[in-house]
Amino acid sequence: MKLNINNFRRYLIKTDNLYTPEKIEGNVYVEVKDAKIKHLAFDKPDENIEMLDLTGYIVSPGFIDVHIHGYGGHDTMEGTIEAISSMAKGLATRGVTSFLPTTVAAPVTEIEKVISVSPQLDSIEGAKPLGFHLEGPFLSKQEPGAMDPKLFEEASVEKVSTLLDSGKIIMITIAPEVANNLEVIEFLVTNGVNVSLGHTATDYETAVKAFVKGATSITHFFNAIKPFQHRAPGLVGAGMLYPFYLQFIADGVHTHKATIQIMSKFFKDRLVLITDAIMAAGLDKPGKYTLGGFTIVVDEISARLENGTLAGSILTMDRGVRNLIEFGNLNLSEALRCASTNPAKSIGVKDRGLIKKDNFADFVVLDKNTLQVVATIREGKVIYAKEN
Repeated sequence: MKLNINNFRRYLIKTDNLYTPEKIEGNVYVEVKDAKIKHLAFDKPDENIEMLDLTGYIVSPGFIDVHIHGYGGHDTMEGTIEAISSMAKGLATRGVTSFLPTTVAAPVTEIEKVISVSPQLDSIEGAKPLGFHLEGPFLSKQEPGAMDPKLFEEASVEKVSTLLDSGKIIMITIAPEVANNLEVIEFLVTNGVNVSLGHTATDYETAVKAFVKGATSITHFFNAIKPFQHRAPGLVGAGMLYPFYLQFIADGVHTHKATIQIMSKFFKDRLVLITDAIMAAGLDKPGKYTLGGFTIVVDEISARLENGTLAGSILTMDRGVRNLIEFGNLNLSEALRCASTNPAKSIGVKDRGLIKKDNFADFVVLDKNTLQVVATIREGKVIYAKEN
């Protein structure tokens, strides 16, 4: 598909399949000017404005992945702007317009180095890295998942202050039951960081305290969390009863397909599609890779440590949307909301994730029949267009 619009400060998008993510019936004209959405109309403006006719294609908000470690052979922990730039360009082919490069547990000094590239993030082409998601090191050794528990640390206001001074942190995953973490959660929230609870064996009561302190999300719901029991509901129970945003890996591997259906039926309004992807995602090459210093064995559907423990995923956001429809029985509008609007809300972003006036012009164009990504537009510029 040829989309010759990058030289225009102002242009129109015409589509008969606009999802904001709510489905809008009829022909709609979306006016883009200087990277923002300026107007939506059902009638074509009288002015002579360059028009991109996407009749027959679906136009929706761009996808936002708030939890992704790597893509296309690169990993956030490489600590270079080149690695994140490569991820950004690859993710654009999957309809992603913004994302949070995500770390794994490591010494605080190493994480400081990784996030020190923050001033350069705005210069990256492709999907926009909004800032970092730190998954650790303030986690529970009882639920390490695929991370090295020897690298987990007790949090303190001093440690997190150092991290906040080192780079742009949008979200931190933390185990609320460990040492001083409830105090640290309150400090982080006060300083504008979104807190997600994960890699935790917390009981229900402590999870509720963390919610009161300001935690708003749960990291890869069901995974690396103490399982639900009817006498000990834990974080899973708290996540069901309190309005946490529920990060969810909808690959049919991290959770059963029936679980995807349950989550889609009862929690779709706060379901946040994530990939938790590692460097093997997008390569379509089974083999051995690395994550957090461990060897990861990748097959056609999953990524695992050599002992069989799941270690991130090879899911992509576009595949996740299709899975929410196929396995979860969501309609297209609902699935798109889980991939765009809900992720944006979960990290406090108000100018992305919805197609509305004054938001950034972030779009994904999908084939109407297959829901495959045809093109991706970030801030009014084409960052990916599928070759015919």
